[in-house]
Amino acid sequence: MTPTARTLPIRLPPLPGEALDSWLEATARRMDTALGDVLLHFGFPVRQRAGNQFRGIPADWTIFLDEQLTAAVAHGTGTAPETVTSLTLAHYDGRALQLSSGGRAVARHILWGRGRGSRFCPDCLHSTDGRWQLSWRLGFSFACTRHHRLLADRCPHCGRVPRLRPHSGRSVPRPEFCGNPPIRPGGPISAGCGSDLTRVSTLRLPPGHPVLDAQDSVMEIIDGATAAFGPYRSFPQPTPAVLADIRALGIRILSDLPTAVLREQIPADIAEAHIDIDPVSPHSQQALDRPGFMAPPRAADAAVAVTMALGILQQPGIHPAGEALRDLLEDVREELAQISATSIDGWGRGISPVLQSVHLSALAPSFRPSDHLRYRSPTDTPRRPARTTRDIEQRARKIPTMFWPSWTIRLTPTGGIHARALAPVLAALLLIPDSRTSLDQAAGLAGNVIDGIEVSRLLQELDDLPQWPDIVTVLVRLTDHLDAADVPIDYGRRRLLDYTGLLPHDRWLAICRRTGTPPGSGRRERIARSQLFRHLSGLPAAAAPDNQVGLDSAEFRATSLHFTALQTPELAHAFQQEALNFLASHHIHDEPVTWQPPTTLLAGLSLPGPDPAHIDLPRLHQIVRARKHPVRHAAQVLGTTVDAIRHVLDEHPAPAPPLTKNTSRATGRIRHQARQAIPAERFSQLYVDEHRSLQQIATLTGFSRRVLTDLAKEYGIPLRQGPQDYKRRGTIERDWLIEQYVRRRRTLPDLAQETGMSTANMARWAHTHNIALRPRGGASHHTALRTADEAEALPAVLRRALTGPFARQRLSRFLAAHTYPTLTEAARGLGIHPSALVAQINRLEADLGQPLFERAERGRAMKLTRFGKQVVAAVRTTLIPRDTARSR
Repeated sequence: MTPTARTLPIRLPPLPGEALDSWLEATARRMDTALGDVLLHFGFPVRQRAGNQFRGIPADWTIFLDEQLTAAVAHGTGTAPETVTSLTLAHYDGRALQLSSGGRAVARHILWGRGRGSRFCPDCLHSTDGRWQLSWRLGFSFACTRHHRLLADRCPHCGRVPRLRPHSGRSVPRPEFCGNPPIRPGGPISAGCGSDLTRVSTLRLPPGHPVLDAQDSVMEIIDGATAAFGPYRSFPQPTPAVLADIRALGIRILSDLPTAVLREQIPADIAEAHIDIDPVSPHSQQALDRPGFMAPPRAADAAVAVTMALGILQQPGIHPAGEALRDLLEDVREELAQISATSIDGWGRGISPVLQSVHLSALAPSFRPSDHLRYRSPTDTPRRPARTTRDIEQRARKIPTMFWPSWTIRLTPTGGIHARALAPVLAALLLIPDSRTSLDQAAGLAGNVIDGIEVSRLLQELDDLPQWPDIVTVLVRLTDHLDAADVPIDYGRRRLLDYTGLLPHDRWLAICRRTGTPPGSGRRERIARSQLFRHLSGLPAAAAPDNQVGLDSAEFRATSLHFTALQTPELAHAFQQEALNFLASHHIHDEPVTWQPPTTLLAGLSLPGPDPAHIDLPRLHQIVRARKHPVRHAAQVLGTTVDAIRHVLDEHPAPAPPLTKNTSRATGRIRHQARQAIPAERFSQLYVDEHRSLQQIATLTGFSRRVLTDLAKEYGIPLRQGPQDYKRRGTIERDWLIEQYVRRRRTLPDLAQETGMSTANMARWAHTHNIALRPRGGASHHTALRTADEAEALPAVLRRALTGPFARQRLSRFLAAHTYPTLTEAARGLGIHPSALVAQINRLEADLGQPLFERAERGRAMKLTRFGKQVVAAVRTTLIPRDTARSR
């Protein structure tokens, strides 16, 4: 191990930015000592020739100094070790150059690394007595901003680059003179070339010259860890990436830019200095064949490359920089289309994503419409596709085949393209940004209802619109949102569901009765089913099951418009519930019926279609309730499109108009009002428990017997035969008598009074039908008394529930329903109408005074309350065994 060097008797601090070899030479000169003696004092190993190489010793200590020698020099000179290290090219390692793994050499193919030698400023050498700056060794150093001149590249006497080899250690250094070996044979090696470098002439540059500004800028980049100017402002990049961008552009400038163009774009003085080739100046063949690939051999060449490159990269954003680069590329190539999006890959290593974005922006005018989407060219961050096939397949599951209606309206021009034709195209186009997916593949992934040719045709029409850049921007915004967000609907699964059982005929009639909607002809039912299909599946109407033929005809679409105006909030709510029930039947409990992305993504853009949010909703509702063809009329009056009106009415149906006798919907509306006024439980109480006739209920409620008859059928409540029916027919039917006398345990006088005959006559009919009469007394008491007697035998928890002849039925249905996830499914399983079951459960809860169920919510099935569990146990241990014994 080399012992620590003693402190030198004379210490000379390094100048700011000085190179290590210059400082050691200045120290030797200050002590009037040969350089070799100073190096030996610090413990530098003696160079011993082995062929043409010095065995084990770096060619230049200024590139890298190991830890041991750094400590020795620091101790001997009284300087901090980090200061010594800053005098070597290791100071720039990883920023302006890259050292080899051992640190003993500079990688010449990366960041214009210079393996050996140094440029210099004659004025700086003169003013500092031959002190050399470390930065002069960098490939990006070409001008002295202090003395306003280009750096010199070589010694004018020997024609070689200074400091290609270490200074001779046999003499006292004179660093302001050229230290290259003499060019005259026989001359002393120690003396070197000996030419005075302070007298070298270089190009003088006036203050404010672009070359001086470029040198200041590039050194500022090198001195920082990251750069955040121009197009890098929004996307800061590390220093090596920015220098790689400068180098990449410099290669194009030095190798491809015609001389005439260069003279037009930079000052004449530096242009002539670059163009003027000195035949005596040595250049490597590689530098001549591939200019800019390695560090430019002359300061003028580096100055031109860096100055013009920064002229592009210092533009105020990616797109202005792209315009500047486009000018350069057009000067390089006659046709911009000859340059592809991947051409930049051959420009050099380590190019930043910012320059790639600038390059894509430059090529944008030559792109096809699909390429604008693929490369996101109008956005702030054009980029090459990075998404995998799996990523695009996942994105496709987040997109309905028929694009979201509110978005389709905004992106559809007011003339020429129909929204229904554009919707599947827009869905397919969402699979193009940031992907390598073809138009045919995108159409297939988005539902396969169109092909790539149709996508391309409409894409060309969109490209002709003045709003095309904003259309691309909004589609790219939407793809970014979809890729990052959890969309609540799996449209891929929705497209594959079996829709043959959607909205069966009986459910349509039930909805019409419940909402007061005239069922109309079969066409209206098909429209409703088609609308549900489109909302649920995201597919076009033409893709509905086979029994839905003709749904894409012009006539059917016109009728659908009229149906849109007929919709009421009650009907829309019924359709919503029907859709949720359909999804639940396919075990989908965690998805809404419909969804759309936030329209905030559309903010700040000029789009070709109208904004539905700007439609006057009260005025629209007023129009659609007063016209025969309300949708088209409303579109004309409100200055918008039919599709926009239809979408708003789908989202916000107009309230139903007031009832009039001449209204064709009056009967349905009256039934709807009757249904709300007399729910199933109330009807059962009046008609069954209190034995009121339909006429009595009509007098009480104000609804006609016809309406009440229809309501009873809807509730599943069997009607009694009226007295007039018996007199007209002259008979008492056996089934009716068994139902009333045996099952409901009504008395003979009660039945005789209802049918308008005597009690004895009613008894004769019982004998005729072989119906055994009950003995006189308690067995024939009034129903209320009989029910009260039975209640006494029940557990206390059930006594309050036994309030009428149908109490046992209510308890039995409650027991059967508690195993289902919802009351709707329970009613379906029991074969009764959901409203009847809900009414019976509500009646039980009212009688018992406590809730029996925690009702179902989306994503959670209903479940019994603690009290409900007690009731279930009581019913199982009392009523069920008794009913079983009776059946036996």
